Amino acid sequence: MMTNQAAAKPMTSKRVVVLQVAAALALSAYCLLHYAWLTESPPEQKWTDSASLIRGRSLSAVDLPPRCFIPREYRLSKQPTSPTYLASFHGGGGGKVVSNLAQALTGIAATNQVNYARRRIDHSVLFESHYPLDGAIKVEDDANFRGAILLLRNPIDAIISSFDAFFALQYHYLIDLRAPAEEQFRAPAEDWIRYRDSAQFAAQVKLYEKFVIHWMNKYKKNREDLLLITYEGLTGRRGEIFTKQIANYLDKSEGINVIDPDSIPCIWEKFVHDKWYPNNGDESTATISFQERADDRPLTQDQLRVVSRMLQSLDERFGRRDEQFSTIMNSYMNSLYDSAIV
Repeated sequence: MMTNQAAAKPMTSKRVVVLQVAAALALSAYCLLHYAWLTESPPEQKWTDSASLIRGRSLSAVDLPPRCFIPREYRLSKQPTSPTYLASFHGGGGGKVVSNLAQALTGIAATNQVNYARRRIDHSVLFESHYPLDGAIKVEDDANFRGAILLLRNPIDAIISSFDAFFALQYHYLIDLRAPAEEQFRAPAEDWIRYRDSAQFAAQVKLYEKFVIHWMNKYKKNREDLLLITYEGLTGRRGEIFTKQIANYLDKSEGINVIDPDSIPCIWEKFVHDKWYPNNGDESTATISFQERADDRPLTQDQLRVVSRMLQSLDERFGRRDEQFSTIMNSYMNSLYDSAIV
């Protein structure tokens, strides 16, 4: 019996080794297949017409534009790309809209702070960034980047939107960023007043200024690599034009090809306003912008002056040599007169 037990031990040890090797091979095969899935291009037909995407909807194919091709799915490019920063102020609401547009325009997935660790940035179309704000990730080596799309929004609206998003996250509400202003989630007015009168509002104004200064300085010597887009313009009646600007910008990136220009109008309608087709050629009924402000979001005169001085400072710093930037800052300053005051 002792001899049999002694002979059985080497057999057991060998089986353990075999099992360990088999497990390691299985794990390696899984990793290879997972990477292949992430980088694989969609099969044969890269683009699909919108009729195949309306299952479960009440729309019929007759209601759809004659040429509206949208990617079946977004995946990382097989070939290296020169990605673009998508810089947006945190909670402003527009970053996800632009990211969705870029993915629909190219069929290539975007990377953000949530999935950047498992996706290779240099195989994506965009890297969504809130840098240099707290908690934002800094890409240490961005020499291969195409440049940046800087998404600007009226600071008051951006701060209010950020507050609503924070409140919704804290109390587990869902937010639909594409919904019209009157249908978007809004935190209770009394909570806004408490937030506004705390040190948070002034702190957010300073963060907004810091954010804009960083990105304007980063491309100060290579202004052609920086595309300025406003949230108000993208979501307004002329948003299709800004979407074409994004498409033209991305089309100049290495390893990235943009969709047929004929599909851009319906892509804008779909991903900005969640509609498939404009009003039969009539003027769009889209709001000029998804403004957050209303009578239940008042500001004090002192707060308006703080915002005005910040915008004026930015205009003096960058607007003298950048007409587009100056126009945007002045439009934001002029809009302060429309704010509710208490």
